[in-house]
Amino acid sequence: MTSHAYASNQDKLAVFVKNEMNGDDYINGVGVEVWLSEPDTELALAFNTSLGTAEITDSQQYQQSYVSWDFGVKFGYFSDVFFYGEIGVDMAELVLQDRDEDEHDDVYDNETLLLEIADAFLFDEKRKRYDQANDIDAYLGVGVGINIEQFAIEAFARSRQIDGEYWKADNQIFTGIKLSVIF
Repeated sequence: MTSHAYASNQDKLAVFVKNEMNGDDYINGVGVEVWLSEPDTELALAFNTSLGTAEITDSQQYQQSYVSWDFGVKFGYFSDVFFYGEIGVDMAELVLQDRDEDEHDDVYDNETLLLEIADAFLFDEKRKRYDQANDIDAYLGVGVGINIEQFAIEAFARSRQIDGEYWKADNQIFTGIKLSVIF
């Protein structure tokens, strides 16, 4: 079974939309994906990136909203029916965030000191102690799909580590669907 879109002597590019969810939590996005393969094989390596929005419930049941910029790598068998394993990170946290927010010296003026004191009353101290690391968000997943002409539809499941400076996601397992147009 040889696919017109995946198995060929040249690499492929796709544009996609995706939706991941777990209950009321979701991560929606649009992105691009490039497959790199050797001639005469359906095994391929794929790189993808997507930009989207996310609404995630934290462990204290507060709704957190953020912009998601995923970058992932897949390895799998890509033919008319395909399957793969994947790993990825949130590039926004990797590239744009200061990762040492917990190891710096604060210099306060009177106004800043008052704001810090107010924050101590507004934020639950338990939440601050729970996760001050704000680790870079990452995921590990598997997926299956079907290729029809220049289109692909796939279903996937991802185990995600998602957190912020003072919060951690309540749900780690997300399932999703992705629709792609292949060039």
